[in-house]
Amino acid sequence: MAGGARMANASSKAPAAHPIRDARRRLAPVRRWFFSNAWSAALAWFAIAIVLVAALGWFFVFSPYGAPAAPAYAAY
Repeated sequence: MAGGARMANASSKAPAAHPIRDARRRLAPVRRWFFSNAWSAALAWFAIAIVLVAALGWFFVFSPYGAPAAPAYAAY
C-alpha cells in the first residue's frame, strides 16, 4: 500500500524543466537563422571560417606547440 501511494505522489508531480530541452527551444530561432540563406548568416559562416583558419595558422606558424620535437641528445 505504501508503495502504491508513493507512485501516485510521484506521478502527480509536474515534470521538472530540462535544461537541454529549454536551451534547444530558446536557440531554435538562432539555429534557423544560422542555416538560412540570409546574407548575414553567410557573413557569420565566413567569420567563423576565418577564425578557425587563424587558429590553425597561429598553431602551426607562431606557437611552439606545432614544432617537431627536438632529439633527446640536442640538449647535451
